[in-house]
Amino acid sequence: MLFIPILVALWCLGATALPAHAAELTFTGKLTCYIKRPVVLPVAADITCLNVQPGTKVNKGEVLGRYRLIPESLAALHRRLLAPQILDMQAKMAEMDKGLETLENKRNTLLQLSRQNMAPAQSLTQVDEEIKALTKQRSLLQEGMDQAERTRTEEAALARKQLGVPVSPGHVPKEGVLVSPINGYVVWMHPDLRQGAELTGGTPVMMVAVMDPMILRAPVFESEALKLKVGDEADITIESLPDRKFTARVSRLPWAPPVINLDHPTYYDVEFKVPNPDLLLKEGLKATVQIRPAAAQTPPGGASQEKESRSTPSAPGK
Repeated sequence: MLFIPILVALWCLGATALPAHAAELTFTGKLTCYIKRPVVLPVAADITCLNVQPGTKVNKGEVLGRYRLIPESLAALHRRLLAPQILDMQAKMAEMDKGLETLENKRNTLLQLSRQNMAPAQSLTQVDEEIKALTKQRSLLQEGMDQAERTRTEEAALARKQLGVPVSPGHVPKEGVLVSPINGYVVWMHPDLRQGAELTGGTPVMMVAVMDPMILRAPVFESEALKLKVGDEADITIESLPDRKFTARVSRLPWAPPVINLDHPTYYDVEFKVPNPDLLLKEGLKATVQIRPAAAQTPPGGASQEKESRSTPSAPGK
């Protein structure tokens, strides 16, 4: 009978020595796209054509739509590329060149007269000083012109990138295109974006995103976050897809919480990478994350890699 308490004590000791993952860790979070890039209408314009809808697969550089600049946008673009200050500088430069030519002729005349003792040396010195001063002014003006030209070239390059069509000081386009910034899917379109609509400049009109994999962000309590490590496997269930189960791994484990407040508990925004080859998962879906026990964990790239690459139906009754 003496052995029974000892066996009970040993059993309790073994129970307390179970790995951290033996306790079930469950979190709730929201799905978001792996990468999202906005498509912005750079200037106020009328939409003339749309080539895509939400869910359309697109490639980087693909034309998603076209627009026509309104008169005010066209005039503003003309002013950006024309750079009227350059014309003023060119006119001043011509005047300086003419003045320098006049002073050089005057200097040559005075030089000949001074050799014949028919002009004072002081007059020649004064002309030399005038030439030197005007040459310096011309050099400064040339630097200003060069800088203005560089700025105009940069403005043309920026306008070309924004409008998606060739742009030069001598060619100001009346139309532009909306171009996909990455490979992915159109996941959102501005509610007012449609053919014939006029939208203001700087308006994000579309969102292109990478849908496979997806990212699930979940706030995890401090004591539970300390039990996790990057690469841990988890099972994902979606409230809106109750008959499906997905596999994920911890992909980012922050070392600092978003907010530190002594009066509130600390949570860390842990990220999970969720394969989404069938594109069933959408941004904003609510999900429950359950970390697999240590015995069920498999290393990344191991036997479960194929399983991770696809979603699997959950067992009946679960």
